[in-house]
Amino acid sequence: MKVVGIIAEYNPFHEGHRYHIEAARRVSGADKVVVIMSGSFVQRGEPACADKFIRAKWAVDNGADMVIELPDVFALSCAERFASGAVRILNGTGMVDSICFGSESGDINRILELAERGEDCEKLAEALASGDPYPKAAAKASGSPLPPNDILAVEYARAVKRYAPGMELFAIKREGSAYDDDKLDYEYSSAKAIRKAFINCGASARMSPAVFDSLSRALPREVLEDISNEIRNGAFPSVDANLSDAIMYRFRSMSVDEIACLPEVAEGLENLFKKHSSLSSYEELLAAVKSKRYTMARLKRISMCALLGIDKKLQDAAASDDNALYARVLAVKEDSRELLTNLSERSTIPVVIRGADREKLTETAARIEAVSAFAHSVRALGQPYDKSFLEDGGYRLIVR
Repeated sequence: MKVVGIIAEYNPFHEGHRYHIEAARRVSGADKVVVIMSGSFVQRGEPACADKFIRAKWAVDNGADMVIELPDVFALSCAERFASGAVRILNGTGMVDSICFGSESGDINRILELAERGEDCEKLAEALASGDPYPKAAAKASGSPLPPNDILAVEYARAVKRYAPGMELFAIKREGSAYDDDKLDYEYSSAKAIRKAFINCGASARMSPAVFDSLSRALPREVLEDISNEIRNGAFPSVDANLSDAIMYRFRSMSVDEIACLPEVAEGLENLFKKHSSLSSYEELLAAVKSKRYTMARLKRISMCALLGIDKKLQDAAASDDNALYARVLAVKEDSRELLTNLSERSTIPVVIRGADREKLTETAARIEAVSAFAHSVRALGQPYDKSFLEDGGYRLIVR
């Protein structure tokens, strides 16, 4: 049985994602598609708009055969660690033969060339010294500026070369709107544009016919229905603005030394976070700390790590120690249940399907899993009105 892996966030799931799943199955010749999906928080440093269980359900309802969680310790990491964490877990399942990712260029040869070439260290140092944030500095050092999905694609290629050299790589060219486009102008609208449209419609779940028509084209029908119901119930979308008080409390309660121990904090950044924690909101804090040197995504990841209690020591352990890995299955198709058997027989890392499986985790993996369980509860605080949640461990495997 050939199995292709996809690394995703589905924030939310849209028609472009369904196209990617279908294309991945086609170009790889795979029998099954296994997705590893960010848990409660996403790589840009924000809470996922919907919880991981409903997002996993959307995936298996629209072509995926199995969904595995990417723990939040990995999801809230820089591109390199996000990519390597996902690749290492997919490789650890023992059943994924290839990985297929979306990219703006769709040119796998160029992506592999850039991954092999790496950055010019001298140029990288010069760009960083000039005040460029790391992604921009790395693009200058590689001699080829890259859009967001291609940056991740290069990191996937590097991670595969290092951790899973036997895996084949496939690239699918992104269709429709750009990654950061916030307008509903295409059949394949961006997740950002879709989230913005729902935020604008507010708690009434009322929107103009034109917007509703655009969303009807952009989203599978059951996804649109689920989101509409969640909006009426006050549970969608979860946004970081609703976490403002919790984040400000966290920074105010932390010492400068504790902030310095957060991932991606360097060059005295801890002093800025502490100084500006006296402001009235998270939005004002970010505006005060933001500079040319630091991307907004990096500052948001730091903030969410503070909120969830993720420090450098834990994230470093996750990035370097295979004993930190495990595969938690969120959802599986009814007619693909043989994947569960294959996973149990072939996996070189612990598999978590039911509550008792957590007892098999190593000490480090158990800490990482506990962070993900906590993140599930914290994400609910970002919801508009209904802040309640079902305990992470209370969910059973989703079979569709």
